[in-house]
Amino acid sequence: MPAEWLLDMFNGGRTDAGIRVSELTALQVSTVYACVNLIGSTIGSLPLNVYEHVVAKDLRAGKRLAFEHPLFDLLHDEPNEEMTAVTMRKTLQAHALLWGNLYAEIQRDKGGRPVALWPRNPARTRPVRIKNQLVYETTEGVNEISDVNGQYQESNPRRIGRENMLHIPGLTLDGRVGSSVINLARQVVGLSLAAERFGAKLFANYGRPGGVLETPNTLKPEARKTLKETWQEAQSGENSNKIAVLEAGVVWKDTATKPNEAQFLELRKFQKSEICSVFGVPPHMVGDTDKTNRANTEQIGLEFMNYSLAPWLTAWEQELKRKLFPRSGRSANKFFPMHDARRLMMPDAASRRGFYASGKQWGYLSTNDVREMENLNPSDDPAADKLWMPLNMVAIDADVDPQQGIGGDDGSGLRGLSKAYFRLFRDAFGRITARSDPDEEAFGKAFLPVLATLAGEIYCSKNPEAESWDPLPVELDSFLVSYVRGMRERLESWRSANGHADAVARGELERAVKAISEQAARMAEPEKIETEA
Repeated sequence: MPAEWLLDMFNGGRTDAGIRVSELTALQVSTVYACVNLIGSTIGSLPLNVYEHVVAKDLRAGKRLAFEHPLFDLLHDEPNEEMTAVTMRKTLQAHALLWGNLYAEIQRDKGGRPVALWPRNPARTRPVRIKNQLVYETTEGVNEISDVNGQYQESNPRRIGRENMLHIPGLTLDGRVGSSVINLARQVVGLSLAAERFGAKLFANYGRPGGVLETPNTLKPEARKTLKETWQEAQSGENSNKIAVLEAGVVWKDTATKPNEAQFLELRKFQKSEICSVFGVPPHMVGDTDKTNRANTEQIGLEFMNYSLAPWLTAWEQELKRKLFPRSGRSANKFFPMHDARRLMMPDAASRRGFYASGKQWGYLSTNDVREMENLNPSDDPAADKLWMPLNMVAIDADVDPQQGIGGDDGSGLRGLSKAYFRLFRDAFGRITARSDPDEEAFGKAFLPVLATLAGEIYCSKNPEAESWDPLPVELDSFLVSYVRGMRERLESWRSANGHADAVARGELERAVKAISEQAARMAEPEKIETEA
C-alpha cells in the first residue's frame, strides 16, 4: 500500500466521507464542473480591451478604445501562437477557482515588450523568496533532456522574475499565495462524491439494498461460503429481482439504510446549494431552479455579475495593468486594460427601451450611444451625436422672475400673454392641486385648453403667414401633450407651496410661455434656429 502522504499528493486529502478529493477528482461532481465552467467561460468570453485615458477641453476625464495599441490584439484575440484569448483566460480562471492561484508567464522580446502570455500549471509553479527577492519556480516549459538510455527527464525547475509572471491569487492569508478552494471545501465535495457513489452502487445492484441471510443453525465455514456464493450468483447481475427459494429455515433480512430513510435526494440538492455558495454562483445557473422564478432571475443575474464576477475582473485588470503596461515614459498610466461587461447587465427588451428613452429624453445618451449599446453601426447624421433635453426644463440656478419671465425674458408680448392668461391658468392650477390623485387625463382636461389657446397666439405671432391657429399644427399639439405630462411630475412641489400658490402658478405659467415660444420659433424658422445653434 502506498504511503498516506503519497496518496494525498496524487489523489487529494482524505475526507470524513472516506473519499479522497483533489482538484481534478472534484470536477467529477457535476456542480463543481458547472460552476467552474460557468465562471471560466463567462470571464474568458468577455472582451478584454485596451483603453486610453483622454482629457476633454473642460478637463473632464474620459476614455477611448485604443485599437492601435500593440497589446490590444494580445489581450483581445491571441495571447500566444497556440491558443485564443478565450481559451487562455478560461484555463487560467479554472486554475484560480480550483487551486486558488493562476499563473501566466510573460514572454518578452529583446526590447522588453510583451509578445505572448503562456499559462503555467499551478500545481507545478510556486512563488519563493530568494535573497529578499520574490521569484517563481516552475517545471512548466522546461526542455526535456535525453539520457544515454534514451529516457527523457526534466531539467531542474527554472526561475522566473516576478515582473515576468502574472499571478492572481484567490483567497490568501499572506497576500502572496492563494489557498486551494478544493482543499478548503474538500468535506463538501467529498460528501457529494460519496452520495454519487452510493447512488451508483445502489442502482448497479438494481436498486436493492444489502442484507444478511439468517439461518436457524450454525453453519460450517464451507457451508457458509457455499450459501453466500449461491445467493450472490442467483440474485446479482442479470439475475437480480428474480424469484429465490430459501431452504432449511434461511431468512433474508435487509440491513442497509434505504435511500428515502437517508434522505438521499434531499442530501444531493443541499450539496448542490453548498457547492454553489463556495463558488458564489446562483443555483439556478447550474440547473437548480426549485427556488427561482422569472420575477427575480434578472436580479440574481446582476448579483452574479456584481458579487461573483466583478472581484475576479478587477483582479485581472489590476494585475495586467501592473505587469504589462509601463510605469514610466510618455505612455505611463495613459493606457489601461478593461473588460467590456455591458452585455452581462443587459436587461430585457422592454427595460432597455425604457432606459434608452429616458437617456435620450434627459440628455445623457445620444442616438449613436444607443446604437453602440445595441451593437449597431453609428449613424452618419450629425444630429445622432447630439444630446437633447425637454424644452420645459431649465437649469437649477436659472433666474426665474415672474415680472421678467424665465431666464430674464423681457419681451413685452410674452409678459402681456402671461398677465392675460394668468387667471385662467391659476384656476386650472387650483383645481388640480385640490384633487387627491389627479391622473394624466385630469391634467390634460385642466391645462390643455389654456395652453392650446396660448400656443395658438404665440404660433401666429412667430409665423405671420398662418391665417389661423385652429387647429394647432400636429407637432405643436404633441409638444403640449408632452409638456403637460412633465408638469404632472412637479405636482408634489406645487402642494408644498405653503401659502405661495399664486407665485408658484405664475412661475409655471411663465415657464410654459417660454417653452411654447421656443417651440413655435423652431417650427417657424427651423433653418435659422439650426444655424444659430
